[in-house]
Amino acid sequence: MKGPIVFVGHISMDHVKNVNGERMQPGGAALYAAVAARTLFDDVRIVSAVGSDFKYMSILDLFEKKIIKVVNEQSTRFTISYDEKWNAKYDKVIIGAGKHIKSDSIPASWITRKTMIHISPMKPEKVEKIIDRVKRYSPKTKISVNTWSGYMDRKYSMKHIRNIMRKTDIFIVNEFEAKKLTGTDSLIHALNLLRYVKMLVITLGELGAIIKINGEVSMIPALTNLTEKVVDTTGAGDVWCGSFLATYKITGDIQKAVTIASIISSLKCADWGFNKLLNLKFTGPEEVTKYVLKIRDRGFQKDLTEYIRK
Repeated sequence: MKGPIVFVGHISMDHVKNVNGERMQPGGAALYAAVAARTLFDDVRIVSAVGSDFKYMSILDLFEKKIIKVVNEQSTRFTISYDEKWNAKYDKVIIGAGKHIKSDSIPASWITRKTMIHISPMKPEKVEKIIDRVKRYSPKTKISVNTWSGYMDRKYSMKHIRNIMRKTDIFIVNEFEAKKLTGTDSLIHALNLLRYVKMLVITLGELGAIIKINGEVSMIPALTNLTEKVVDTTGAGDVWCGSFLATYKITGDIQKAVTIASIISSLKCADWGFNKLLNLKFTGPEEVTKYVLKIRDRGFQKDLTEYIRK
């Protein structure tokens, strides 16, 4: 299906610390997802806001079409530390310029029935306003939403999250978020309670994902052990979202989309930030599968060079 994929959400400057070291790097859920999608799909667009202090403007040259508001205040910043089991702790969060992402930030000309729009984690009341505006312009535009567990602690936000689940076409959460959203320790019970979503996607990390469409539940396993060493898991879930949506838009095949998403997400974790993805470009999902087979047969570093943009 032709038409763009538009990613809406935060672009940030991240201070990341883990067992492999410590560094500053560009980040933000929308940017991670968009960078992943462009490894597979050509017309990827991004809508966000950054501060005048943003140090990584060149990264935005990856996108031919973008709406990036530059404001005279701090960029969104995240300070994240990981333990040895890769559990993340957000030591400091400054939303900053992210406050300037509005419901009318997406150009009306981008909102068509062929467009897919992914809204990365932001305040649920803002996300609902974006959905309502998009659906007013084009009821058939497909909207995907990924939220964050931190928004599930407020009753006011929960009201908007429930509305979002009813209004969106694809709702993506991880296992922890699904359980927290429904107030249960059982994933099976959470699946039964999350019954208002057209397509529910619950990611299970290295296990794959559970997909629920029209009440029908299926589990799709992930490919594992694709990289020898995990260097940085920051943004892995967002990379999963971006590559999942790109593959699903190209093929319409859920199982293939989950498989490709697990591959691209695993690949991302082999280096800091999205360094492994910046120069990769596949002609389609089938080429990603061939790439994995070549990794197995010939070794990771040798095969990587065959997919770098000339």
